[in-house]
Amino acid sequence: MKRTAVLLMLLCMLTVTASAAYVPEDVVSENRDGRQLIIKTYTLPPDADPSELIEEPFELEGYTYHHLETVKEEQAFKDSKAQTEVVTLETNTDDLAKILEQLAPTMEYNKDGYSGTLTLDHTTIQTEAAGYTTKYYTITDTKQFPGLSRNDPSCVPTTTVKNGSTLTLSDISWTVTGTGLADDTLVPTSYTATATYTATGSRSVATGYVTTASYTGEVIAEGIQSIAYTVTYLGTPVETPVTFQPLWLAVPGAILLLLVLGGIVYAVRFRPNAVIYAMNARGVAYKKLGKQRVSTRTPKLDLTKLREYPAGDASVELPNKLAHKLAGRIITIQMYGGSRTHLVEPFEGDDNYWFAINEDEKEDDEL
Repeated sequence: MKRTAVLLMLLCMLTVTASAAYVPEDVVSENRDGRQLIIKTYTLPPDADPSELIEEPFELEGYTYHHLETVKEEQAFKDSKAQTEVVTLETNTDDLAKILEQLAPTMEYNKDGYSGTLTLDHTTIQTEAAGYTTKYYTITDTKQFPGLSRNDPSCVPTTTVKNGSTLTLSDISWTVTGTGLADDTLVPTSYTATATYTATGSRSVATGYVTTASYTGEVIAEGIQSIAYTVTYLGTPVETPVTFQPLWLAVPGAILLLLVLGGIVYAVRFRPNAVIYAMNARGVAYKKLGKQRVSTRTPKLDLTKLREYPAGDASVELPNKLAHKLAGRIITIQMYGGSRTHLVEPFEGDDNYWFAINEDEKEDDEL
């Protein structure tokens, strides 16, 4: 015989547990093969100590319960995404072949829990000059002027033009190219002048080059997201001696029993039936923020009343029976930034119903 919600309320009211820091997600009492058992399930972070879940022996409904076993089940996760990393390389050349020699074909990626190998995308390589400077150089030209009657510099032009630049005469050398007799003396009669012209030129050159390139590929994050623990307690009947109790003592006891039962019925009827969780960037519920009751008459939630308000997106879990009753109905969710609404969609099966609350979703003014 299984009893979940009522038994959970009784345990909270009548026992002090060693696992006060952890609230069980489910509590079941059943008789299996003649053994009376209480089974509690928890979902904890991977680094939590499961020994803190084990409670000291306790009594409940005529049984004394002792820890029997703890079963562990790891909840793994795996996620992948496309990743691009841009690298910058400084070189003294813009020659693509030489730049490729300095770029590795692949690179290892390991950030934010994701890892993988990225490959160089050659189509993304871009090289630009890091800056420019002016360099100066000397322009030189040589010209010959033959058939000159004398070795007079005035016979040689003082400037010349080369490739659009004006050069100035800087040196002259003379060569005798003809002779004659004058009073029985052999004298030069013609000369060839070799003139050297120079000028200073300048040009703008790059001081260096900066190359950017992208590495792309798929990276994967995987590991243990949480661990589910099933803690089982074995019950043995408590032997109580039969004693006579006067009627005047039994009446207050009956009244107390009625009060306790009334409190249990009230707690069962008005107990929270929706669980609110925080969600991570992958859309996975990872932390319980609290519980609230959703009425079938006026379905609504108020996240501003939680002990811990969600820092981002949140996720809500509804029991399948409640979700079936609310199928086609709208739940109003009150948040600090306004209200949100969610339409409960009809679904089949016995699984609980989940829906997300997006922090950046616009307020529905029509509802």
